[in-house]
Amino acid sequence: MFTDIILDVGSHQIRVGVVENQKLVELYIDEENEEKTVGNIYRGIVKRILPGIQAAFIDIGKNKNAYLSLKENNIADENGNKLKQGDHITVQIQKESMGTKGYKVTRNISIAGKYTVMMPGEKSIGISRKINDENERLRLKKLYKNLNVNNYGIIFRTDSSGKNEEELIKEINYLIKQCETIKMKESYIKAPALLYKEISLPLIAARDFMTKDIRHFVINDKEKYEEIANFLELIDSSLKDKLIYKEEKNLFEYYLIESQIEKALSRHVWLKSGGMIIIDHTEALTVIDVNTAKYTGKKDMEKTILQTNIEAAHEIAKQLRLRNIGGIIIIDFIDMKEESHKEKLIKILEEELKKDRVKTSLLGFTKLGLVELTRKKTGPSLTSLLLSKCPSCLGRGLTASVKFIGDKIEKEIDYIFTETIYNNLVIEANHEIVNWFCSGEISYKQSIEEKYKKKIDFIENYKFPIDKYNIIKKK
Repeated sequence: MFTDIILDVGSHQIRVGVVENQKLVELYIDEENEEKTVGNIYRGIVKRILPGIQAAFIDIGKNKNAYLSLKENNIADENGNKLKQGDHITVQIQKESMGTKGYKVTRNISIAGKYTVMMPGEKSIGISRKINDENERLRLKKLYKNLNVNNYGIIFRTDSSGKNEEELIKEINYLIKQCETIKMKESYIKAPALLYKEISLPLIAARDFMTKDIRHFVINDKEKYEEIANFLELIDSSLKDKLIYKEEKNLFEYYLIESQIEKALSRHVWLKSGGMIIIDHTEALTVIDVNTAKYTGKKDMEKTILQTNIEAAHEIAKQLRLRNIGGIIIIDFIDMKEESHKEKLIKILEEELKKDRVKTSLLGFTKLGLVELTRKKTGPSLTSLLLSKCPSCLGRGLTASVKFIGDKIEKEIDYIFTETIYNNLVIEANHEIVNWFCSGEISYKQSIEEKYKKKIDFIENYKFPIDKYNIIKKK
């Protein structure tokens, strides 16, 4: 398997695609006219504390106050006193502001490097679950203990595996220096104020995705190419050889990624066998349904079902990464009778989820026979980034039927002809609504005109959706 990173710089946005064997597996989009704040650290002012919902609202200098969960965070100030209105505290943004919701912040500050994450005020040590070698885990633990770094917790990221001590210590010292700079600013800066700004998407891609296993990192912008090259010189100069500048206006079109993005926005995903998965989003969770569709197998139905479910498990793991689906996920696999088949399916799904850089927890089958898992939310999903709510169905995926709208119009006609002075109506509507009123030997239009002895004319407007119409009243 070979993996490439494609960084496409357009006039209004920057897009990063992670491509495995020419298949898009992860996508990140940064609108250049929209400020990104996740990872930024602010000195804020406590504006309100609401004990009933265990929350505090913090002024960080934005148009909306930030939300701080007191359940998830220390409720005391830096001196150990109970947090109160007017206190100045340091917070880091976890989630962007969306709609009416403000930014979500945490007091558990962390600064990420390529190999490690430093956490001031902590004393814990964490090691990526993807580092399986026990000797390597012991080496990293020993390195941290020998550093004797007071009041700093650490997480060793996957890329730290195999790196020599000199490189790791160099990065740790650099991150500690950044943390100390933030601490120094706290003592004199006037709140609310920005203390630390997270690096840009191109540099995050270089920091988090560039490894010895990456084949190429292709960029179509000379300035960004130079910026990333200088950044890699600081963190790992051996990776610079993988950078490629390609003078191409649309790299995603060149590498056939655009068509893959369009497919990733569909509810339906066809499997090679002819089976299908259907992905539906709600406010609370994501539901994925698996069915055999065109795939009926040959003789053994149980084997057919198992084969479809296994293929679906591989595809679902890919779709979660590609669509960046977070939160609670419920999968309705095709029912299997044999327990051994269920165990095999769960094991395969578990292995596929390990390929995801985002933390997932597979809970297994529920009593209803559904598979439940959670995936950490790391930002907006692909659908919320690229799709808008339908103005007709308001995100329900359904719109009013012709009969429903027709009955609604008929009630308005009844009111106008019985309660007002108007004798003639012109109704502009979708062609399906017009057909509903005017078709048949004795149409609704004819029946209404005969009932009220008044005149109705219909005008077709092909631009109108089913639920849009306009009634013009004449005397």
